[in-house]
Amino acid sequence: MISNKISDFPTASLTRILASCLFLFICNGISSLAGQEFQGELSQWETHRPSGARASFMLPKKPLYVERSFSPLEGKPPIKVRIFVCSALEGEITFTFSYHDLHEEPSDRQATNKALQGVVNGSVFNVLGNLLPPEEVGMPRNPLGVSLDGNPGLQYVYRFARNKEPFIVTSRVFAVGPRIYQLNCIMIEKNYDAFIPAKFLKSIKLYNPDYDLPPRPRKR
Repeated sequence: MISNKISDFPTASLTRILASCLFLFICNGISSLAGQEFQGELSQWETHRPSGARASFMLPKKPLYVERSFSPLEGKPPIKVRIFVCSALEGEITFTFSYHDLHEEPSDRQATNKALQGVVNGSVFNVLGNLLPPEEVGMPRNPLGVSLDGNPGLQYVYRFARNKEPFIVTSRVFAVGPRIYQLNCIMIEKNYDAFIPAKFLKSIKLYNPDYDLPPRPRKR
């Protein structure tokens, strides 16, 4: 039993560390991104399907692509996190879609759940945030179990303050084999509208990478 706990610990800890580093990067970039090309209203949403992501998602503006590498475990190669960031309404709303591959796929459902919970804990803890009461955000539980094509995930909503300005973050995280997908919608609380994060979080779709290949000739 001890060996099983030890094997599960790195995955949960790793995802928590990555979530912490990723979200701190996003928070530090909110103000600087607002002054770039992401201007205007939430008028038109377009589907984006980045090469290698094996997933698509919708955003109201063209996202900025950023890569970050972390080495959270000694003796292990760094993990590369691919991040797509879109800021709208002069930076009052920020959308992020990110994914990364763990060193190893979680061994079972329990290990997967620990990895997902690690993302939740890392995201909330490192901005000194608080999960909101479920009834306040119209959810039976917070975090709430969700799924993506049969793959487990969690949806969670929390509040944090930056420069004394309160924000509400609505997030979904999914485990698809060794890959972790995460979507965040970060909004200034005074402008919070549940429809906006719902539209973004529900837009993710998985697809087979073979779809990107040219058509194969039929066998005779």
